[in-house]
Amino acid sequence: MEPTDSPELPEEDSLPIELPKKRMPPPLPDRRGVAAEVRSLERHVCPECGGKGEWDPGKKELVCPYCGTHFPNIGPPPMAGAIVEHDLDEAIARLGDKAINVDTATRRVQCNNCHAVLVRSAETVAQHCDFCGSPELLDYKDIHSPILPESLLPAAISKEKAYHALKAFLAARWFAPNDLKRRNLIDRINRVYLPYWTFDSNAECPWTAESGTYYYVTVQSRDSEGRTVTRQERRTKWRPASGHVSTWFDDIVISGSRGLDTELLQKLEPFPTKDLVPYETRYVSGWQVEHYQVPLLDGARLGFGTMEGILREMCGREVPGDTYRNLQIYPEFSDKTFKHILVPIWLLAYQYRGKTWQGAVNAVTGTAHARFPLSAWKIAFVTLLAIAVIALIAFLANSR
Repeated sequence: MEPTDSPELPEEDSLPIELPKKRMPPPLPDRRGVAAEVRSLERHVCPECGGKGEWDPGKKELVCPYCGTHFPNIGPPPMAGAIVEHDLDEAIARLGDKAINVDTATRRVQCNNCHAVLVRSAETVAQHCDFCGSPELLDYKDIHSPILPESLLPAAISKEKAYHALKAFLAARWFAPNDLKRRNLIDRINRVYLPYWTFDSNAECPWTAESGTYYYVTVQSRDSEGRTVTRQERRTKWRPASGHVSTWFDDIVISGSRGLDTELLQKLEPFPTKDLVPYETRYVSGWQVEHYQVPLLDGARLGFGTMEGILREMCGREVPGDTYRNLQIYPEFSDKTFKHILVPIWLLAYQYRGKTWQGAVNAVTGTAHARFPLSAWKIAFVTLLAIAVIALIAFLANSR
């Protein structure tokens, strides 16, 4: 906007702004209980040696860890429409307290291979037997899970690819120590299916705000030598504005796990939920599977809080003028649905100078992220460089 000597705007620029309704495209992506003793499922037995097959994401089939036999996928073909969105309000009303609380009691699990009795936390649905190493998988019905996972994302990134993805991530961190990038430090890799919630909803969101339009006035002042100088000073003309945003949210994902760093998990997103397949035990065989520890109601609050944040950004972009303030949104949600899904990740841990650091890799897309130490000398170098640049700028300014 060109500067003007007039401090006033035309009269029509003081009238309230009312925008028509706009349809927006969807945004881009502890009460303790008692559990009875349960037995692990007898599933996916190797036809050659009797061992239990494990899902190999690289080969995309079951492989016996003992004799190396590959055997065909087991399970019925997926039914059309098998992945269902469930009505959120109806589920919360039907579940009652089970939508608010999760079972935190430990379980006694008997391995079907060696018959050893193990103690497992309530978070665990599948894990290797501590005695014979057999992959043990519990039936969700046996552990009385109020909400079952009906779909999952099959793991597609092999252990080797996960390892190299994390190494590449660390190598690209400039502030990481140089010897960290060269060493073969990863000493533990675990494969885990994590519980997630997804939420969908239609959203109608009226909004109000104050729209600001910049204008300029000529201001006179005196310099250090007493001379009169003029400058253009920017000011803002405020007037009320209102509008209405309408959109649809599809698959807002919220982690159902409490055991992992939320920030670390968010770095692995997005998960390609359009590729979900119906839940089958063959996909999770040999993998650790977590039971959700974030109940449905808490997950819904987080999910719809995320939607409100996105709506606020959408409405802010609709406010006309050069700037705005006092934005108020009034979202209304309808057709609210949810799914409980499982997503695979590789958890990696490495040692550096006596301290353990954690990393993770999205086992579907290969996206990697990790915590890493910082190089003291690199930080000192950048700090000194910044000080030198500031000093040079100050010197040049004073020398004029």
